[in-house]
Amino acid sequence: MINTGKQSPKNGKTDDQLRTVARSADVLELVIRSGSTTLKDVQRKLGLGHTVAHRILQTWTSLHYLNFDSERKVYRAGLKLLWTGMQVRAALDNPDLDARLRQVFKTLGLTSNVGVLDGPLVLHVARNEGRYGPFNVEIGSALPAHATSLGRVLLAFESEANVTRRYADHDLTAYTPSTITSLPLLLADLREIRQKKFAFSFGMIDSASATLAVPLRDSDGRVVAAMNVVGPMTEFGTDAIRDRILPALTDIAAPPVVLPALISGRQSYRKEHLA
Repeated sequence: MINTGKQSPKNGKTDDQLRTVARSADVLELVIRSGSTTLKDVQRKLGLGHTVAHRILQTWTSLHYLNFDSERKVYRAGLKLLWTGMQVRAALDNPDLDARLRQVFKTLGLTSNVGVLDGPLVLHVARNEGRYGPFNVEIGSALPAHATSLGRVLLAFESEANVTRRYADHDLTAYTPSTITSLPLLLADLREIRQKKFAFSFGMIDSASATLAVPLRDSDGRVVAAMNVVGPMTEFGTDAIRDRILPALTDIAAPPVVLPALISGRQSYRKEHLA
């Protein structure tokens, strides 16, 4: 059969369907991130036309994933979306991760998180609140990987080609004057992190806070997640990091970790498609 270079009608229809699914997922994600959204917000933030945006919102509303407030003209999470979130949260439960984070609090008294990479973001999959919580981070929330210790320690154990590919269509946004904003500087930083085996963020995303992260490895020695501690800058002096914080965090992170099936499956999928 001669290849004319033209797309078959069947493939064209499939691509259209996939784009529709992707747009629909983007709308749900926007509502989750924002708490509420309007039709105009969806059009502006996602670059959708009025008809497409309205149809997606109406579909999710009819399925009870969204609720529409007719007085304020805003869409919010519906009962079915909230129920789904509860089911996902239950699937993320991991006694091993929770025990490690509790040990961090017992030893250091600091807030700690576990995260995995999701494109240019780091997704928080476990958390234990200490005496200091500088910004609103919850399980399931995501922060820019390049501006966080969790994200940078995870990026450091990827190939530079994969890191470059992750940021091909994403800017390195500045959140404070300390944020790394160029790919060459990020790659140089990641080489240093890979050598030291920990990442430190001094006011990179929140000007009043410091964080330190170390990798979590599976039974084969592969870095599959990262664990950090968060606190005020005054608690992260050089001596404190060297003598107290880093040794404790490294010791707690040392045993092999088994991620929940939901996360490990996602990680395997992402690694396969980035390789």
